[in-house]
Amino acid sequence: MLDKYRQAVAAQTLWTATAQTEPWHIAFQNHVRALPRFARITLNLSLQCRLRLRNVYAARHLRGHGMEIGAQYVPTQLGNNVSAEYVDVLSNDELVARYKLPVAGLVPLAHVIDGHDLGVYPDNSLDFLIANHVLEHFDDPLKGVIEWFRAIKPGGHLFITLPNYRGNAFDYERSPERASHFLFDYTYPAGRAVGNRLHYEDMAKSLLHLPQDHPDVQSMVDRWVAAGDRHHYHVWDETALHELLKVAAKQIDCNLMLVDGFFLRNGFELLAVVEKGGTGGALGWRPPKIRAAATFCRVVYDDIRSYR
Repeated sequence: MLDKYRQAVAAQTLWTATAQTEPWHIAFQNHVRALPRFARITLNLSLQCRLRLRNVYAARHLRGHGMEIGAQYVPTQLGNNVSAEYVDVLSNDELVARYKLPVAGLVPLAHVIDGHDLGVYPDNSLDFLIANHVLEHFDDPLKGVIEWFRAIKPGGHLFITLPNYRGNAFDYERSPERASHFLFDYTYPAGRAVGNRLHYEDMAKSLLHLPQDHPDVQSMVDRWVAAGDRHHYHVWDETALHELLKVAAKQIDCNLMLVDGFFLRNGFELLAVVEKGGTGGALGWRPPKIRAAATFCRVVYDDIRSYR
């Protein structure tokens, strides 16, 4: 059993490459092989167990009725008497046609809307909002979280996961932004097109390992822009998420509190459960490191047992 599990965990990042494997995936695999053993194991285990972790944290904190953005095939599991509706920027038919996805398994959508604009939801109407790997696709993440908290009730929760920039092939050679950048994106929308292209150039040069002005980099960016793609505009670590939420709290004059979270330095993703409070504009941020470590150990144990 343990041998099979070790193989499955290692294959999370070190799967067998083929002639069709993109070079940036091969480069990332080489990067993972060069990591210290503990960091490599942490990355692979957290990737293997990511859905179990999300479900544990959701069961611990989410109550009532809420919504999830971009769930597609992997909606977060909810407890008894807890319900959610699903929204996405593209209809299921559009998702299938654009990305050649199978129809079976896609969650039914209550609304086809952009996550920046949840106007179909009145103020203070949701007990929770779930956004797994959504915010990195927003060119204005501050606007996104401000809109999310508008729709969440006082006492309700934002449940958010983001890819840790250290743990994936698209981000590991880029640098997370900080509060001043997020605030600039929010307050200067006229510069958005230029800023978005700079983000894409940063991503393309890291994937191709070429200078930013190289024709291949510019060609890749041109294709993304022409297709209307929404790749990783920003990359994330715990500090970036902390600073974004701190700015958001001030902008909406609302107290926010991190009530739970999972922020392993070499983990695959960051997870935060943030409670909306009353007026004040302050952010409480004390990551429960011991509880997170205990939760991770329990989830890994349960995952190993599932291989019996």
